[in-house]
Amino acid sequence: MKYFNTKWLFFLMTHWLLLASLSHAKIAFESNIDTKALEAFGVNAGFLSQMPNALKKMNEEEEWKRLVKRFDVNYQFIPIIKNMLIEASVPQEFLFLAMAESKFSSRAYSRKKAVGIWQFMPSTAKELGLKVNHYIDERRDPIKSTQAAIAYLKRLYKQTGEWYLVAMAYNYGLRKVQNAIKAAGTSDIKVLLDEDKKYLPKETREYIRSILSLALKFNSLDNLKDKEYLLNRGARVSLVGVPFKRHTSLIQVAKNLNLSLETLKSYNHQFRYNVLPSKDPTYTIYIPYEKLALFKQRQLKQNKNAQANPKSPFITHVVLPKETLSSIAKRYQVSISSIQLANNLKDSSIFIHQRLIIPTNKKLLATREF
Repeated sequence: MKYFNTKWLFFLMTHWLLLASLSHAKIAFESNIDTKALEAFGVNAGFLSQMPNALKKMNEEEEWKRLVKRFDVNYQFIPIIKNMLIEASVPQEFLFLAMAESKFSSRAYSRKKAVGIWQFMPSTAKELGLKVNHYIDERRDPIKSTQAAIAYLKRLYKQTGEWYLVAMAYNYGLRKVQNAIKAAGTSDIKVLLDEDKKYLPKETREYIRSILSLALKFNSLDNLKDKEYLLNRGARVSLVGVPFKRHTSLIQVAKNLNLSLETLKSYNHQFRYNVLPSKDPTYTIYIPYEKLALFKQRQLKQNKNAQANPKSPFITHVVLPKETLSSIAKRYQVSISSIQLANNLKDSSIFIHQRLIIPTNKKLLATREF
C-alpha cells in the first residue's frame, strides 16, 4: 500500500511539473504578443495577470470560426482601413473596434439605427460630415466612414489621453466615461472594470474586453505561418475612388468595367439605388485599381454622349395611394423590370411615399446581363 501511494505521488508531481512548464512556456510565448497588443491601447502588460476576467472568452469551435469568416469575407476593406489608421497615427488595433461594432460589414444595421462598419448614429454621422438621406448613406462608405471615425477617435483621445478610454467612450459616451472616472477616483482600467463596483455598465465592460481579446487573438497569428493570410490576404486588393456624374447608372458602370453589378455594389453600399443621386454634380464610386485605365478610356466616350444628350436619364417618382409598380410603369411607358433594376427591388412590393427612380432612357437599363 505504501508503495502504491509513493508511486502515485511521484506520478502526480511529475504530471504537475509538466503542466506547469507547458503553462510557463505558453505565457512566455504570448508575453511579447500580449504586450504589443495591449500597449497599443495604453494598457499595461500586467493587466492580464492582475485581472482573471480581463478578456472575453471565445468558443474556439464556433465563435472564433465565425469571426475568422467575417474577417475573410470583408478582406478587401481591411488593408485600406488599416493603412488609414496608421497614417493618421491611430493604433491599427482599432480595426478590432470596428470588428466588435459590425464584424467589418458596411451593411451592418442595429436596432438603435446605427449603420456601417463604424456603427454611426444618424446625428453623429451628420456631425462628422457624412451624408445620410433618401439616396445615399455614407455611413456605409468604407473610406468616408473611416475618415469620420478617425476624426472622432482622435477627438476622443484629445479629451481622454488614453486609447482604452477612447474605446470605452466610443461605446458609452465621453461624458459618461468621464463621470465613471470621477466616481472611481482614477482612470485605471483595472478599477474601471471592477465587477463589484460597476463604474461602467456591463455592456461597456464586455465591449472593451471584446476589443482587447480580438486584438490579442488576431495579433497572435503573426507568428503562425499557416494563419498569416488572415492579416495579409487583402494586401493585393486595392480600390480607388473615381468621380461619376449624377444620374449615372451603376449597372452601366459595372458593364463598362466588365464587372458584375453585385461586385461593384460590394464596394459601394453607400448608394441606396442603382442610380447615382441628382443633388451633387459628381459622386465617388470605388472600383478596383486594375480597372482605372479602362475607366479613363471609356470616360471620354461617355462625356461626349452626355454632351450630345444633356437630358437626365432618370426622374424621381413618389408613390401615391393605390399606385402599383405596374401602373407606374404604364404611366411612364417603361418596363416593370427596369424600375425594379434601377431601385434594387427584389419584387413588385412598394409602399406609399416611397421614392422610386424612373429610367427615362429605355436603353440604359434594358439589359440584365451582369
